[in-house]
Amino acid sequence: MNGNAPRQKQSFVNDYAGVYPLRIIRSQTISLLLLPNLLLLIAAFADPFVPVWAWLLLVPLAVMDILGLAVVISPGKMQEFHLFVLGAIGILGSAAFAAAANKLAYATLDISSPWFLIGSAVGYIVVFALLYGIHMRLLYSGYYSREEQEETEGDTRGLRKTQGIILASSGAGVLVSCVLIKTFGGYSMKITLIIALLFLFALVYIMLAGNLHKFYLLRKRR
Repeated sequence: MNGNAPRQKQSFVNDYAGVYPLRIIRSQTISLLLLPNLLLLIAAFADPFVPVWAWLLLVPLAVMDILGLAVVISPGKMQEFHLFVLGAIGILGSAAFAAAANKLAYATLDISSPWFLIGSAVGYIVVFALLYGIHMRLLYSGYYSREEQEETEGDTRGLRKTQGIILASSGAGVLVSCVLIKTFGGYSMKITLIIALLFLFALVYIMLAGNLHKFYLLRKRR
């Protein structure tokens, strides 16, 4: 039984490391790029314009657009590379949304303490690490395998619940933090809500980062 465990785990990996159907690749890529292009451009050039923050937002956006354009032009040839693009959009998009939130906090609300930036960066890293750890446990438990999913549903229900709790707690933490900033700092409620929304978008896009792992596994399998 122990001897079959490595082969079983490899089977789970093989099931997980698959490409997306050609019919959805182009539309999926375009739809995922719409939000960053809309919000990050606005955030980069919004008053007050700060060159440093503009570069921090526009460079990741340019990289995402270049990668996405390659997939949109030739989805058939980029079917495998599309996984890398999705993961890159997840990492760069989520980091850029977090940077946009910090830009509003420091350039618009005139927050001077470095703790806002430090706290958001630490929170981003912690949430990413926790979600990736759960993803790895789900992968090797067979959750992503269509054949094994029913058998492992009981074992993975707790992990999926934990994943949901992490996402919900992160979202709630963002909202509570923004309420505290508004309450004790006397800042604009409108800007505070936009900051919270940008952090929530960062949380959503971070879920795409798992496609980088899928791309790595697919290449390794060759």
